[in-house]
Amino acid sequence: MMIFIGGLIEWIVDFVTDAWLVRKRRSLNKRADTSWRGAGADVAFLDGLTVMLSAFAVVSFVVLYFSLELSFGLAFFVSAVPVGLYIAYRWIRLMT
Repeated sequence: MMIFIGGLIEWIVDFVTDAWLVRKRRSLNKRADTSWRGAGADVAFLDGLTVMLSAFAVVSFVVLYFSLELSFGLAFFVSAVPVGLYIAYRWIRLMT
């Protein structure tokens, strides 16, 4: 139970910190000031997108590695690296 509560507290602190960072970076880039609600919605969308794409990467890795018997490196590169690059791109676009 304590692991669940600790994880929930960590998620809340991470979410608030991400929303604060988005607002701070946008104000430093001379963009219009967004509300906490707008920054929170943007961060929530990115978090949901990250979870869905990560699940897709895991499933595609399992299919490529175990079903098609590709090498570990090739299966990882084909499934996880594009997802990681796309998530990094979306995070950078969110900040600017």
